[in-house]
This record gives sequence, C-alpha cells and structure tokens, in this order.
Amino acid sequence: MMLWLSCLWIWIAASPVLADSTPMDYQANYQVELNGIQAGELEQTLTTDEASNRQLVTRTQAKGVFAFFKPDIITETSIWQQVDGQIKPQFYRYQRQGGKKDKLLTMSFDWSTAIVHIDDREHPWELALQSDTLDKHVYQLQLMRDLAADRQSLQYTIADGGKLKQYEITRQATEVIETPLGHIEAIRLSRDRDPDSERQTTLWCAPALGYLPVKLEHIEKDDSRFTAHIRKLDGLPVSAFQTPQPKSTP
Repeated sequence: MMLWLSCLWIWIAASPVLADSTPMDYQANYQVELNGIQAGELEQTLTTDEASNRQLVTRTQAKGVFAFFKPDIITETSIWQQVDGQIKPQFYRYQRQGGKKDKLLTMSFDWSTAIVHIDDREHPWELALQSDTLDKHVYQLQLMRDLAADRQSLQYTIADGGKLKQYEITRQATEVIETPLGHIEAIRLSRDRDPDSERQTTLWCAPALGYLPVKLEHIEKDDSRFTAHIRKLDGLPVSAFQTPQPKSTP
C-alpha cells in the first residue's frame, strides 16, 4: 500500500502557474483513500531560495490502521531552475525512512556534460541526458505549464529507473469535481500505458488554480482503488472552490 501512496505524488506534485508560466510557491495537502477508507496523507510544498532555485518537496505518510503495517515516511525532493522557458532539474532525492528498510537515491543533473549522476548507495551510475529530460517528480510542473499554454502534445522524457522513459498524457473531458474544499471545475487526464496493462491512472486538474491537481485515482490489477483529494491549500485562492447552495423548499 505504501508503494502507491508514494506513487501518487508522481501525478499530484504539480504547481499553480502565473500568466507567464512561472510556477508560484504554494503548499497543498491531500487526503489519500484506499477503496474508500482513509489510508494516508500527502503534503507538498514549492519554495524559492535567494538564488532563484526552486524546490519541490512531497512527503507521503500512511495514517490510521495502515500506519501500523506501513510506518514508512517517503520524502521526494526536486531542485530546479527555469532556463529559456524550460524547466531544468538540478537535483532529485528519494528518501524512505521509518520502516523496516530505509532507502536513499539521488540524481545530480550536469547540463554542461548532459549527464545525470545517480547514486543509490550501492551501485552509482551515469545516464546521458536529452535536452528536454525531466525527473519523474518535477515533470508535473512542466505538465501544468503545458496545460496553461494550451499545448495539445503532452509527452515527456523522464530519467527514471536507470533509463529514459517516455510519458504520454491524454486530455479527456471537463468535469466538476467534489473535494473536501468544495466543488471545482477540472480537466480529466489519463496517463497512457501499454495496451496490455491492467492499471489505470486518472488525474483532474483545475484551470482556476493554474491546473493544480485536485483529484487523482489509480486502479491496480487487483481492482484496488487509490484516490487522493485536495483538502488544504495555501498560496492560492480557496474561493475557486464552490460550495453547493442548499435547495430552496417550495
């Protein structure tokens, strides 16, 4: 279960964007459910330092009875810069701690040599980069920027698992999503997978919030359903969410 809690940020860790496509600093919290039962929470923060480096941090933790079986806390960190209108990752770290086996993996992007240096504390290695390569955490920022720019092609080159992978996202429909903060209009997107894959992943992004994700749903091969809803948001107007008015009685 903790594996999919950690995978949720791969879709959720996005950022609201300004008119010039510069992501704003923000903090968001999501409630995670497994088959309708609260299973954990996901918190993410985007900040900017004095050197204009941007840092995106996502922290995932199981809650309730699930925390008894999976006490791990997973923290994902990406440091990046915007260069010529394109997101350039500088550093990525995955850290899992608090459970039976801790894990740490880092990726350092050297754009002068087009090489990413990867270290998992056991077998360090290197990978050649393409000019548009992103890490699997920060690519969500680029997705949000592309949605804001109304780009139709949503394809991304991701450094992941010791190789470059291609992610392709498909727009589907516009819907009104119910969340703990209220109702909001969102665009439904899906990640295209191998036709033989039984897994399904769907994401809802809200235009009024700079295409910040407000809901995610993942269905596993065994029909387990993981859902995440936004429940707290700082840095953006929560007034974008609309609370349904009670129906008048004749």
